[in-house]
Amino acid sequence: MTEGQGLAAASARATGADAAPAVDPVRPGPPPAAPPGSGPVAGPVIPGGGEAGRHRRVDARQLEAALLALRRRIVDVNLVYETEGAEATRAERRKLLSQIDDYLLPRIRQSEAPILVALVGSTGAGKSTLVNSIVGAQVSATGIRRPTTNSPVLACHPDEADWFAENVFLPTVPRVRQEGLARSGRDGLLVLAASEGMPKGVALLDTPDIDSVVSAHRDFAHQFLDASDLWLFMTTASRYADAAVWELLEYAKERGAALGIVLSRVPPSSGAELTTHFGAMLEANGLGENDRFVINETVIKDGRLPAEASAPVREWLQDTAVRADRRVAVLTQTMAGALDTFRSRVPALAAEVEAQLVIRSDLKAAVEGAYAAGLAEADEALADGSLLRGEILARWQDFAGTGELLRGLQAPRGRQGRQRKRGVPARARSLKSALRAGIESLILSVADRAAEESVRRWRNHPAGVALLDAFAAAEASQSWTGSQFAADAGLIFGTSAEAMPADVPDADGASAPGPLRQATLPLARSSADLQTHAVRAVSGWQDHVMRLVKAESVTKRSIARVMSFDDDSLATVLIVAMLGQRDVDGGAAEGTGTVPQLLLTSLFGAGPLREIGTQARADLHERMRRLFDEEMLRFVEVIDSPGELDDAAAVRLYQATYSLEMAR
Repeated sequence: MTEGQGLAAASARATGADAAPAVDPVRPGPPPAAPPGSGPVAGPVIPGGGEAGRHRRVDARQLEAALLALRRRIVDVNLVYETEGAEATRAERRKLLSQIDDYLLPRIRQSEAPILVALVGSTGAGKSTLVNSIVGAQVSATGIRRPTTNSPVLACHPDEADWFAENVFLPTVPRVRQEGLARSGRDGLLVLAASEGMPKGVALLDTPDIDSVVSAHRDFAHQFLDASDLWLFMTTASRYADAAVWELLEYAKERGAALGIVLSRVPPSSGAELTTHFGAMLEANGLGENDRFVINETVIKDGRLPAEASAPVREWLQDTAVRADRRVAVLTQTMAGALDTFRSRVPALAAEVEAQLVIRSDLKAAVEGAYAAGLAEADEALADGSLLRGEILARWQDFAGTGELLRGLQAPRGRQGRQRKRGVPARARSLKSALRAGIESLILSVADRAAEESVRRWRNHPAGVALLDAFAAAEASQSWTGSQFAADAGLIFGTSAEAMPADVPDADGASAPGPLRQATLPLARSSADLQTHAVRAVSGWQDHVMRLVKAESVTKRSIARVMSFDDDSLATVLIVAMLGQRDVDGGAAEGTGTVPQLLLTSLFGAGPLREIGTQARADLHERMRRLFDEEMLRFVEVIDSPGELDDAAAVRLYQATYSLEMAR
């Protein structure tokens, strides 16, 4: 008899709506035999290497140790940045841990525990009715309200209730023993229903609907599926073609779990056609080898099917529990199927970990690139004469045009050859201050643009957007906390936080930063401390230039036999010359830099002047670089704020996966 004929014959034997429906288990063939002499499963028997279909017994302790090592590596995974698949990967990480904790480790440690069968299906399929029928008592609530099962019910024999009362299987799920009549429990609570009517060696778990309108119920159903040894899927004649049905069946196929399928509420008049079509769909999707049952429409009394309707399913469960070869086959198939998925799932997790490292590197590189461009811009501005404008130009003209330039640089020596003590001329001091202020202003403006460019680059990166939004939320929270007293006192007025838009249109209709986006503005400009640090850096650099001039010992030259030179004023002139030309070897630049360039060349000589200029430029470049490095630390703190990443985490995941394969 073909599968379609078997299903059709099952429905054809039903005598009518009031008759006890026939249930015909369709088994394409006997389950695979256990290895000779294995007997009851004392340790996991899973597929090993070699020919297809061959099984070998593995060392349970080695397998447990390998799983524990893999679990530690998965726990260590920290997915801190938002990517297109980050949320799905986090969910997959939780599922891996749940599968290890809820199923694999408990089953390895308690191989003699009863087989756990998860009854899963679509809304209104009659799962709770089937459970009550198999048990022979109402242990799971039934009704027309959807969803009916909001908390799972586990039915088992009283002698085996302790297996499930202890937090060995599903250790993360709280549980309670059922007392009295079945009633709806609290969501997330596992109800243990012990009954003498349940066959020994097997427990039946009535799960929430896979297509429930409550998302928590769907998640709960999948968690129980991953923690079960055998899946019993149930759908109806009117729902078997639904997408949710085939999504779960496809998941069961990918998972490699032992599976039984029940088609319920089949009208006798069209049973043959429906069962044939359903069987063809199963075959087409590679699921035709699974055991199947058909339950025709019938009268439900006291929340149960007639005994003969549920008997084939009950016998199938009992057969699974008492037959050693059947038990070994089920446990082998489901455990091996779960472990087989780790070959792709764990490397996929490791790949996401590697992607997280790339994201961190990209975010840092974006900031480093923006500040490197800013540093290059500052170097260019310090060499192309663009600073010799405005206040600096006015102070230079005042200093050089009044003759104070030469008077400030030199003075007659005394008779004893000692330089007369005198202060730095006022115009020289003004020029020095103007130079310092100009360079400080350049550093601040370049740092502002680099910070703004860094934020702009992050806005083009999904992870950067998430970091900026988190930063903005933190800034807004701090701002709200700081102003709460004033708001409560009536000192400030405005809209509520809920009424504050993220962006508001400007006068031209373009989107301008709203209050939430404005919270990122502190990051999009230089820090408040930069000005103080820049003042110290530039002042220190001017002192360094003076020391370079003094170390050159220009007073030892022949011209110095009758003249004494003021090092501070000479250093100031040298800075003007540096700002007015690109290359001291190329001669004087046109304009403002001509006079100081010619003067300094005559005093120092071209070679020494070039060396002093090179050293002075390098020192200023290094001081600016350190300032910008300090500025970048703000972005590094934001990058690291979600959590730290382990550079070796991905490698450890690959190694743990390999060790698990070796233990198998």
